[in-house]
Amino acid sequence: MKYDCIVVGAGPGGSLAAYDLASAGASVLLVDRASFPRDKPCGGGVLLSAMAHVPFSLEPVIERTLYRFRLRYRGDWEFAHRHDAPLVHMTQRTRLDAYLAEQASGAGAVFQDGRRVLEVVPEALGVCVRFAGGEVARATALVAADGVNGICRQSLGLPVMRSAVALEANTPDVPAGWGDALGLELGRMPGGYGWVFPKGDHCNVGVGGWLSMGPTLRTELDRYGTAERFQPSELSGHRGYRLPYREAGSPLVVGRVALVGDAAGLVDPLSGEGIGNAFRSGRMAAAAVSAVLAGEASDLEPYAAEVERTMGEELAVAQQLSDLLHDHPWAYAQIMRRWGWFRGALCRIVRGESGYPALRRRLGPLAPAFDYAARRAAGRARGRGAPAGAS
Repeated sequence: MKYDCIVVGAGPGGSLAAYDLASAGASVLLVDRASFPRDKPCGGGVLLSAMAHVPFSLEPVIERTLYRFRLRYRGDWEFAHRHDAPLVHMTQRTRLDAYLAEQASGAGAVFQDGRRVLEVVPEALGVCVRFAGGEVARATALVAADGVNGICRQSLGLPVMRSAVALEANTPDVPAGWGDALGLELGRMPGGYGWVFPKGDHCNVGVGGWLSMGPTLRTELDRYGTAERFQPSELSGHRGYRLPYREAGSPLVVGRVALVGDAAGLVDPLSGEGIGNAFRSGRMAAAAVSAVLAGEASDLEPYAAEVERTMGEELAVAQQLSDLLHDHPWAYAQIMRRWGWFRGALCRIVRGESGYPALRRRLGPLAPAFDYAARRAAGRARGRGAPAGAS
């Protein structure tokens, strides 16, 4: 079978790519190895900044809208901040991904869940995909949206990305006080943080950090849960996962294959959030594929250039902020606590009203000192077990 485009992975990036291409009249095959609906390890937060990149309403799968955050520093002290506008919508990946795939299918894409890809082979003017069971399909282009552990990166011979690790679990309900607030803890997990994200009828509680922190995640999750009055015996559905981070200049395109979302390592290095950049990159990839199909481009390199143009500096400054946070968590938490302009700037970034580079520019003549401190912090981080390239 021949398609204009095959999309591997029906998560946020893949389904939006399939939706845009099918809406434009392209023949699209959207496949996922899991049978839908399926759950997936993820905090499930859709930032307001991410909503701007979705061409239809997500209201049917939004379970809560959060205005407040509670920041804890190592259990020593905490403070709360309420923004005057929504910051994040909470959902569950079971519902979100099924809904996104449904929208892609409704736009005309052929959606096949429970279909496992064994190999992706670039060809001179397209891509060949071999499935379990022996079936073969070809396409003019392919969007690889199958995540950090996906077959697409493996088939293309791309290196393993540096990554952080996280462990999450669910509470049996949403206690009083968590209805419109998310919780964060700094200072305990090198390279990460603890979180509480309230959903419709439960809270998602988790911890994350550098890859070297993997053996301590369960202990830290129990400790943090207890600090937030969630007893370890009440937590269920424990799941671990990796958060991939892209190295500047690493491939986004191989032949007529475009990598998007986690498959490209486009997770925000500061927050660990990946849904927003999956939305963005999926739609950028669809635009590049459309240009090839229309004869306006011969390859997908314009996609790589667009990601670098629109996300490159954002990811770089987010990495600097992350390096400084994990090098000086107490100072970072105090800045969050005492500097209203800094809290406001981060809230505007979360809402999509500003970006990380604008925050750096606000430092004015202090920006070079910020860059120097971030480089020093990155060097010390590598000495303490951060993944190589975390700078």
